Amino acid sequence: MYTWISDTGRVIEQVRVVRRGEVARARGRIVSAAHPDHVAFSLEYEAEIDADQALRRVQLTVTTEEYERTIDLVRDGEGEWLLDDPTDTRSRVGGAGVVDVDITYSVFFAGLIIRRLDLQAQPGSVEERVLSVDSLTLEVSEDSVTFTSDDEQVHGITATASTSATVDSDGMILDVAGLSRRA
Repeated sequence: MYTWISDTGRVIEQVRVVRRGEVARARGRIVSAAHPDHVAFSLEYEAEIDADQALRRVQLTVTTEEYERTIDLVRDGEGEWLLDDPTDTRSRVGGAGVVDVDITYSVFFAGLIIRRLDLQAQPGSVEERVLSVDSLTLEVSEDSVTFTSDDEQVHGITATASTSATVDSDGMILDVAGLSRRA
């Protein structure tokens, strides 16, 4: 079980990760108080993670005072993402070779990328294409993220932020300077 609290105390993310052999299932929630940039919301997620740390499936449900919306992202047998949206429409999203999902306000999903790329274990630099999901609208787009690691931190540039994080030996984020820390 992991919990992160934003430095302002306005956003909390908690996730439970259960491993079964080499495969894991994660179930979590992000809760945010209202902010000048957005309304109060809750985002629940479930994710299936393969032995190679690649996501297989991500289901997201966002709830605000005005609406509730759910999407389901599933990688097919060819490794491409399918999106089931609130209107029960299925479509392909992202290009070939996209493995990771980056969700705004989520520390956990950023940690999954770091972990899959093994950046906690060795200095390096990588640019990856990801599916980027907006936590409030659940809009999905393809973006690029760049991660570099040194002996102390992992530095990341995503579609929404540029940050530096301290990670544990398993690649899970301990804190993101000025933004969030693991409780």
